[in-house]
Amino acid sequence: MTIAYVEDVFDNFMDRSGEFMDSFHDNTKGLLSLYEASYHGFEGESTIDKGRAFSTEQLKEYMKGDEKMNLREQVDHALELPRLWRMQRLEALWFIDQYERQGDINTELLNLAKLDFNMVQSVHQESLRSLSR
Repeated sequence: MTIAYVEDVFDNFMDRSGEFMDSFHDNTKGLLSLYEASYHGFEGESTIDKGRAFSTEQLKEYMKGDEKMNLREQVDHALELPRLWRMQRLEALWFIDQYERQGDINTELLNLAKLDFNMVQSVHQESLRSLSR
């Protein structure tokens, strides 16, 4: 899928009156996905701009409540700076930490993520050592 189609995808989540469906109000993970996806379009795309405004408002309301801590941290992290604008490897480290604190984790997946992060970090450290000689 290319960026040109992002706005069309957003149309699938709107009702006949052009507003986002009520089902989003109680779906924080869905709102978070909508918020992150809204940064993949271009400025001036009205549906995407509307989606970003809607999801931002709803997520800020969610932050006022007393909800699950792990999801609150994800929402706070996203509102601070969208994932698209973050450094991928640092974001991976943040998600490894988040995933590790969840109750129902796949330990094999967690170990693979840590191994991948450490291997890439090792390559970068070796590159820095060779550059500094």
